[in-house]
Amino acid sequence: MDAADMLAEHRARLTAYVRKRLRDPEQADDIVQETFVRVVEQERKQRIEQPLAYAFRVADSIIFAGSRKGAQTEPLDAELACALPLPEEVLDYRQRLARFEAKLADLPTLRRTVFVKRHLDGKTRAEIAEEMGLSLEAVKKHLVRAMIDLSECGDLDGVKGGAARD
Repeated sequence: MDAADMLAEHRARLTAYVRKRLRDPEQADDIVQETFVRVVEQERKQRIEQPLAYAFRVADSIIFAGSRKGAQTEPLDAELACALPLPEEVLDYRQRLARFEAKLADLPTLRRTVFVKRHLDGKTRAEIAEEMGLSLEAVKKHLVRAMIDLSECGDLDGVKGGAARD
């Protein structure tokens, strides 16, 4: 069963959920419709394991986005909000991580090893130089080149120790 069929089958349940979360239940149908559109669009891009659960999270996202814009779609109880990341955030993270891992795997072996030891293992440049029998300048060169190569994928924001100095 695809996402559209699953959502159609559970439309009443999703609508009831959305109505309970809104101050103005009249907007529930609009939010449910927007939820359907977003879920079906995402299903076209990537298979969704649990479309109904995903739809509930998307509905929450729409409700909260509306409340940030000052609309009357503010949730009744903020404690009901889930602290987990939104599905769109999880998907974005997974896609960025996949691009980063692919780019990292494409680096020359020595460059990749130096980068991993520095930014993932947290070793200093001096420790890496000693371990690998390289000069400190060679380690710096490999780190700079790795950062340049990896910056093409634009996903270095979360790299541990990216701007740290030894």
